[in-house]
Amino acid sequence: EFVERPHDFRSGADLLDIGAKTGKSIAEIMRTNEMALHGGSEVAVRLKRIADAMMASIERGLHTSGRLPGSLNVTRRASGHFAQLAAGGGTSARQPAEIMDYISAFAMAVNEENASGGRIVTAPTNGAAGVVPAVLRYYRDFCSDANEQGIEAFLLTAAAIGALFKMNASISGAEVGCQGEVGVACSMAAAGLAAALGGSNAQIENASEIGMEHHLGMTCDPVGGLVQIPCIERNAFGAIKAVNAASLALRG
Repeated sequence: EFVERPHDFRSGADLLDIGAKTGKSIAEIMRTNEMALHGGSEVAVRLKRIADAMMASIERGLHTSGRLPGSLNVTRRASGHFAQLAAGGGTSARQPAEIMDYISAFAMAVNEENASGGRIVTAPTNGAAGVVPAVLRYYRDFCSDANEQGIEAFLLTAAAIGALFKMNASISGAEVGCQGEVGVACSMAAAGLAAALGGSNAQIENASEIGMEHHLGMTCDPVGGLVQIPCIERNAFGAIKAVNAASLALRG
């Protein structure tokens, strides 16, 4: 049965326009639409179920070792990385990038669960399912003002951004490549985190845009013939990825 959404949006511009007219956040816009489908209290129940499933997937992945099924004979790494991080928890000589190592372990834990046939939340896809849970777990565990309302705002906002990609482009790695697939997940997670941390609708939209544009190929061509947009920002992404790459390598 088709249920008409109170707030019909097809683009980021639509979302910002609805927010400006109604005074609602992107999360509130999504909640209103979801309530039309499921009812008020049911939305909160479903959001908690999704968040709990994501956290459970991380936990299983962090505490399961061995090899993944399949001919590649891949060793599961998330549990080993997490054990190293936990063992160093009481020392004073902790690396500044350690929080990134936790996020990496969270993300790999989920995708190792996926690769072994475990239960995950497909958001946006199986292949990119580790990103949103990992960033949500970062918010829950490492952001000082984290709370249930923030978790709900994170998931509702991420869902809005994921819907935009589903409607206007693709979330499929088979269609748009792994960069597009993981880029959608990054975009969703960036928007969700910005929302949970109190960002405005414009900041949330900007976070989602930044998350995607640095996963794609040459999106600038370059603008006006100048190596400025988005080239300057892309170097910040590259620097952070370099630290993460070295850290993952050093942890085995």
